[in-house]
Formats: sequence, C-alpha cells, structure tokens
Amino acid sequence: MPIELNRLRGRKQVAWLGSQPPTEAKRVFLEREYKVIGCANQELEKPEFLAGLSAVVFTQNLEKLRRIASDVEQHAQRLLNHGCLIILRYSAPEALTFLTDVIDRLEIPAVWFSYPLEWRKLWQNAQNDDVPPPYAGYFDETVSWTTVANFISDRLPVGAPNGALKITIDDDVDDNGLRRKLELDTESEILLRRAFSEQECTSVHLVPIDGGKSGAKVYRAYAERGGLEGLWPQPHFVKIGPRGKIFTEYEIYEERVDPYIPFHLGPHLDRDRCCLGAKNGIIVGDYVEESESLHTCACTGRSASAIACLFDKTLLGWHRQAQKVPSSLADVLRPRFPRMGKFPANRIARARELGATLNPDELFALFMRCTLPLVLVGSIHGDLHAGNVRVRATDAIVIDFYAHSTGPLVYDAACLEASLLVEGFADDDRDTCEWLQSLDPLYEAPVLACGVMQSNPRNRSFWFHACVNQIRRYARQWECGCGQDQYAGALAVALLNKASKDWCAFQPEADRRAAAYVLAERVLTKTFGSHAKVGTLATTT
Repeated sequence: MPIELNRLRGRKQVAWLGSQPPTEAKRVFLEREYKVIGCANQELEKPEFLAGLSAVVFTQNLEKLRRIASDVEQHAQRLLNHGCLIILRYSAPEALTFLTDVIDRLEIPAVWFSYPLEWRKLWQNAQNDDVPPPYAGYFDETVSWTTVANFISDRLPVGAPNGALKITIDDDVDDNGLRRKLELDTESEILLRRAFSEQECTSVHLVPIDGGKSGAKVYRAYAERGGLEGLWPQPHFVKIGPRGKIFTEYEIYEERVDPYIPFHLGPHLDRDRCCLGAKNGIIVGDYVEESESLHTCACTGRSASAIACLFDKTLLGWHRQAQKVPSSLADVLRPRFPRMGKFPANRIARARELGATLNPDELFALFMRCTLPLVLVGSIHGDLHAGNVRVRATDAIVIDFYAHSTGPLVYDAACLEASLLVEGFADDDRDTCEWLQSLDPLYEAPVLACGVMQSNPRNRSFWFHACVNQIRRYARQWECGCGQDQYAGALAVALLNKASKDWCAFQPEADRRAAAYVLAERVLTKTFGSHAKVGTLATTT
C-alpha cells in the first residue's frame, strides 16, 4: 500500500529529456490536463524546475544506446528525492543491460511495466508490485502513451520542496554532556522540505530525540505556518531513515497501529507529510506532549498505573487476537538469541568478574530446553523498551513500531523488564556488586515459580521489584501449561540482547549490561538445570 499522496495540481508537468514529446504523447497528456515539455540536462539540476514535474521521460536513441544510462546516472537520485517519477522508454531489449546495471549500482527503486521474459533473471531487483513511488518504471516502446499517461496520473507526487522553508536544529547532547552540532544531509533536507511543502509554512525547528537502534534520525518538530488559529500548530515527530525501513513502519502504522491501538494511546501519522526519496524516507506524526519515558516515572515509584494501562488497554487490541500455536518458545525465539561473537570481549570479561561461568553457546543449550510444545503468539511490539513507552498521567502511550512482528506475548513483557534493569538505574550511584545483590530475590528462584517476591521498602531497588512483580503478573497469564518456564526463556533472551548491545557504552551502563548477562545465566540455570555441560566462560571477540 503506497504512502498516501497529497495530490497537488501544481505538479502536473511531464518533461522529455533531450527531445520533444511525440505528437501522440502530447495528445494523451493534454487530455489529462498535463503540460508536456522538452528539457535539457541543466534544467533537471534546478529545484525550481523540478518543483512542477510529475515525471521525466528518458528515451533510448538507437544510435547511442548507452546515452540513456548515463542520463539516468546523472539525474535519477535527484529526481526521486524531489518526488518525480522516472519513465525509462527503451527501444532495444538487447541494450537493457546498460540501464539495469545503472539502476542496480545506484540501488534505485524500480518496477518493470513491460519487459522481455528472458531479462527477468538478469535483473537483480525482481519486480515488486508493492514498491511505493517514487521510482523508475521500465516501458518498452510498444507500450502505448495512454498507458504511460495513466501510470503517471495514478502516482501524482507529493508537494514540491518548500525552498523558502527555514530549517534550524538544536545541538545534540551525548551521555557525557558534550554538545554536537547537527546538520541534515542533502536528501534528508529535501524530504523535510517536501513534508512541510505548503508555502505558508515559513520555518521548522528540529529537536533531536533518541531514535533507537534502527538507524533512523528522530526529531521533535515545531513548525510555523499561517493558519486559522495562528502561527504555531501542535508539534510533530519527524523520523528520517532508510527508505525500506521507513515504508515498513508506515505500513505498520496503517495496518497494525491505527486499527488496534486506542487513539489516545499511540501517535498518529500526518499522511500528507509522509514521503519517500531515492534512498531515504520520512514519516511525520503528532508528537506525544507532556509525557515522560516509563523508566523516568518507574524509578520514582509512579509506574504502576502506566504498566497496567500498557497491558490492559494500549496493547489489548493486539492481545485479543493471540492464539496458541503448536511450537516451543525456544524454536520461536531462537533467531533472537545472541550467539558467540555478538558480545564485546570486555563485556564478557566483566560478566565473568561479576559471577558468570557459562559462554553464550552453553547458555543457548540451556535455553533450548524450553520445549513445552505450545506457545501463545500474537502481535508484539518487538522492541518494548521503557523509552518506547511514554507516560502521560496514567496513560501508557507506545511509540516506534518498526520492530513490530508476530511473536510470543511473553517476549514483550520480558523486553520491558530487561529495559528497566539496564536503563532505569541510570542515576544509581551504588557499586555494581551492591546493586546486583539488591536484585537477588527476583532471580534466585525460577522467575515465576514463587509468585510475587516482596522486597524491603528500604531497598533502593524497591521500585524495580514493584515493576517486575507487576510485569510478571501479566506474563504469568500468557504462559501455556504449568511449567512456568516460558517467561524465563523469554527473559533470558531479552537480557542477553541487552548485554550484547552498545559495545561502546560508558560506565556504569556498561556494568549494568554485563550484569544483564549474569542474570540471564542465573535465570537459565535456575529454570532449566545446572546439570547441563558447564565449562569455563570463553572470551568472545
């Protein structure tokens, strides 16, 4: 399903590069209220010229077969970044390799409208009817101009980049308090200007926020624009990242979030502002104002109502659809288990100092003992760390749905517990061993075997005990059978993933990640038996 398009009439021009449009092409485009023109290379380098274009037609000269490929290489990425379709009108099938080589090398999204069957296997990127525009389309010369015109009409671009838009960005501040000046790359800037394309939008100010680990950049955006109620509409969130990932997240919002997450418990996209370029894409939605991350309110003892809301209301629409499937949790979560080589050597060494004795492969052998042949599977967030749960009053608002997948419900609960362990103690100044000892009651026995584990309120980790006990109440009802080991297996995987990430983390976070390894080992040995092969903890590289 393509990103919803803002169909602005001002971009109804089609240009022929290096030639004049044929008479028949003029006729069919004029019938559809398009302006058709010829253009030169220099014009395709001017943003003001591209602002009016829906598409550019590249034609193949039988006397200069390679020319079309060099033209595509020169202009393709710029055209797609501006939202223009690329029409590749080839004449000689035997010369197609010139085009496909360029498209593959530039990694330009493309679809075949018509092609010789013998060329399907030679093109690296197979045709995909679900590829969202803008992209390049292959049309051989036998395809009628009526068909080409209909193809373009059905894919009108979003608004042209707002060249007058003033863009400012706050400096980024790292964990050590050091400030770093941020700048947008060329494609990201064009995408932002397209997203805020209306001419009455005069400026947009970006404030960087944590974008997670997907490689996308996330900002809080304050736009100034003329409107019925004044210059300052509600702020947006803006996410810019790799084209495929952005489109995947857009589809998740459309198909998985909007229909199932209550309106006030999840952000919603401003579809007219979402668009794609050659390599990257942008999604824009409403920003969750006056909220804080779950770990911020959890460590001050204010998270009980938010955790209840998270599982009783926010994610309930997904959980209603969950079904028991004839598989083991070990088989379902096996791809998420980090193996040897995924952990930095210094973290494994620190985990050994804190009491770990098994290497990742030995932990995996224990994990594979979680073999109960029934598991409750449904839609899960997939990356339910405490930063992706925003708390406003008693509401739990979930954000960042890129990692959404189908999986065991217990895994979301396990990810939340592991996240609170690593991120929730950021301001705790205790020695690591003292801190780790304060968590012992939660991990000394099989995690769900003994019910609620009460803690002395004097314990500085009391807030964490309260959160974990509440999370595990929900996890208990999602386990299948009476073995009560599925949450233990899921928790071990979540803890080990925390231990394997952020190789360059500073102290004391690095120690907490090493401690997550120790606790994962403790959970696995307590639940699945220490009689498994035990060897010396190997240092991985």
